[in-house]
Amino acid sequence: MEQEVLELSRDQILTRIERGAKMRGLLYSAPELISRYREGRLDDPSAVGDLIAMTSLLPDDDPLFVRP
Repeated sequence: MEQEVLELSRDQILTRIERGAKMRGLLYSAPELISRYREGRLDDPSAVGDLIAMTSLLPDDDPLFVRP
C-alpha cells in the first residue's frame, strides 16, 4: 500500500489551526493561541493538543514562535 503525502503551506497550517480553534469555541488567531498555550493561559490545553501539534510542521524559526 502506497503512502499518501500531504503538503501544507504555512498559510494552510495557520488556517487549519484557526479553524480548529473556532470549532472549539475559541476565537483566537493562530499566534494568539500559541502564545496563550506557551504562557499557560488556556483553560484546557488538552482540548487543542492536535492544533498545537500542527505547529511542529513549521520551521523552528517561524515568526509564529518569535515573541514580540
